[in-house]
Amino acid sequence: MNGALRRRCPGLPVLAALCLALAAVSERPAIGAANEGPSAPAASPAFSDLVTVVHLHTTLSDGLATPLEMARAARLAGVDALVVTDHFLERVEYAPWPLGNVMGIGMSRPSVMSNGIATYLRTLAAAEADTGILVLPGIEVSPYARWSGSLLTRTLRLEGWHRHALVVGVEDPSALRSLPVAGNRAGGGYAAWSFVYLLPAAAFGWAVRRALRPSYRETRMRNFVLKRRRAPIGEVLVASAALLVLALGFPFKVEAYSPVAGDPGEAPFRLLVDRIHDLGGFVAWAHPEAAAEKEVHGVRLATEPYGDLVVKTEADAFGAMPEGVKSLLPIGGLWDQALRDHLLGRRKTAPFALAELDEHRAIGEMDLVILQTVLQVRARTHAGVLEAMRAGRMYGRWTPDRKTPLSLTAWSAGHGDASALAGETLRCQGRVTLRLAVAGGDGAPVTARLVRAGSVIWSNRGSPPFSSTVEDDAPGATSYRLDVEGAYPYRLISNPIFVVRPAGAEEGA
Repeated sequence: MNGALRRRCPGLPVLAALCLALAAVSERPAIGAANEGPSAPAASPAFSDLVTVVHLHTTLSDGLATPLEMARAARLAGVDALVVTDHFLERVEYAPWPLGNVMGIGMSRPSVMSNGIATYLRTLAAAEADTGILVLPGIEVSPYARWSGSLLTRTLRLEGWHRHALVVGVEDPSALRSLPVAGNRAGGGYAAWSFVYLLPAAAFGWAVRRALRPSYRETRMRNFVLKRRRAPIGEVLVASAALLVLALGFPFKVEAYSPVAGDPGEAPFRLLVDRIHDLGGFVAWAHPEAAAEKEVHGVRLATEPYGDLVVKTEADAFGAMPEGVKSLLPIGGLWDQALRDHLLGRRKTAPFALAELDEHRAIGEMDLVILQTVLQVRARTHAGVLEAMRAGRMYGRWTPDRKTPLSLTAWSAGHGDASALAGETLRCQGRVTLRLAVAGGDGAPVTARLVRAGSVIWSNRGSPPFSSTVEDDAPGATSYRLDVEGAYPYRLISNPIFVVRPAGAEEGA
């Protein structure tokens, strides 16, 4: 019927469009109203969506599923890529100060280092080849942990062991072996404390020399003197003890920040981030709001939430869901503070949000849909995934069990012929047009909030699919992000789009 009407009255569509345009000009508010309708295209044809699950542990460290099992399950669940982040080094050493600066007695659990970096990379590559699912090798590291208390008084405590960072994009075994992380002396350097190892080396040399030089014991029996060669028991004990100390201290390097000295603050974390960036990698804070406390062999391991590291370091991203909703995601919270610092030039990079699964369970208990990060990639390759993560072209989503995920099918800012996607910067003067579209869900209403520089400037409650166009004219440099929330735990978090005015504040990037 509509088609027939258009054929009879060819000028009607033009007249209707003209009327709508005049109405929009006469009644346009400072911030545009929602324009409900079909979802817009996801992005430029140059990009395609890649459904990714980030932060997985396999049998190569402390997980219960093999990489191949995970990749096969991902294929069945409609997942395009997995970012596997097994524990890089699960080794804890302790000795009281000052010995703890150079050596210690410790314990370790299976990790990438203990099983071999080459084995790790080879096994993940085989899972990718078998299934066609992208399987990116990453690692989870503890940049720094500090001892306090005493073993004698049963108050020994390791603080901050679970302040974890996810590292992706560094696949050189020699570079990985030298990372400055807790428990990895190979990642340290030679310093004044290294000279302590000269003492056991000297003791070993003295004992070996004495043992090799014949020594006799004389016994006089009337007119005879019996000479018997003395067994070098003492020398052997000294040499053995010295050799043990040398083995414990190898490679005789000192960690950049001692686990038994004073608290160095954020310095160890900045050191790791800088090293990863120098190697061309990507680093994200894992579960930044999760507290952890447990006891192992009488030693208490305790970690307080560390969302502040998102603001105080130049890490590329953070786990926004599930452990980022208390202090990072709230309007005007830590994330908005970090974005503001970036725009003011106080930090070089902007931290981006992602969803992380942190999965350790067996494959039958695993849900690869509940927490996903959707990337907009130029190429469906390892390099394409890494480039999209660095650029921030991604959004995170949290989906209830057996429900349809929410999808961000449009998210851009434009002015004239110029436009920007998530993670990008639009440089313009004047009004900005923001376009967004949300699809998926279970048919129930969700609340979408458009956040500008830590304040909500527009909101809409409705059932997806819906699309909206919002116009805004903010003074100076600013950022826009989208937060969509339904019945718990339905949620979708976009990454920010930055808008910089030619005469505005200097952008941090």
